[in-house]
Amino acid sequence: MAAPLPDFTDIALFPTFLTIPEQDPAAPPPVAALPPGKGPWYLVAQIKDNMTINKPTLVLTDRGANPFALVWEGLGRDDLDLKGLGFKKGHTAVIPYAWRTRPADEGKRGFVRVGKSDARTVRAVPGALERVLALGGKAKGPECEACGGQGGDGLKSCTGNAN
Repeated sequence: MAAPLPDFTDIALFPTFLTIPEQDPAAPPPVAALPPGKGPWYLVAQIKDNMTINKPTLVLTDRGANPFALVWEGLGRDDLDLKGLGFKKGHTAVIPYAWRTRPADEGKRGFVRVGKSDARTVRAVPGALERVLALGGKAKGPECEACGGQGGDGLKSCTGNAN
């Protein structure tokens, strides 16, 4: 039985680029781990363009229409097959424990860095961000998501077949 879709309307679990924690640009890329006192979070954004020149780089736009770059640090341009991993224009990227890195120049936008050791923690979802959010953000009702059975204690032990 498939796991239920998460509620993408939960902004604590799925924040926007402007609300994720900020990191100093001189610091090394963060490791995908929980900082003290924080629960897990995932930055979801639609891929707008592949801007790989020297290292894998994507331009993304989050749910709040905030554009930013996603840069894989410590990898060369051919070290990560972005297209083969599903990171294609129009698809959605899911970045666990993303940290916003301040730009060196004030006039530029921040970006998200992913270290070499965490390169494979970033996932691609084949679909536009709007569609992904709609699927995961649907209202949770009193019926089973798997079989459509009506509420009550029976949902705790649902086998996927409505009575």
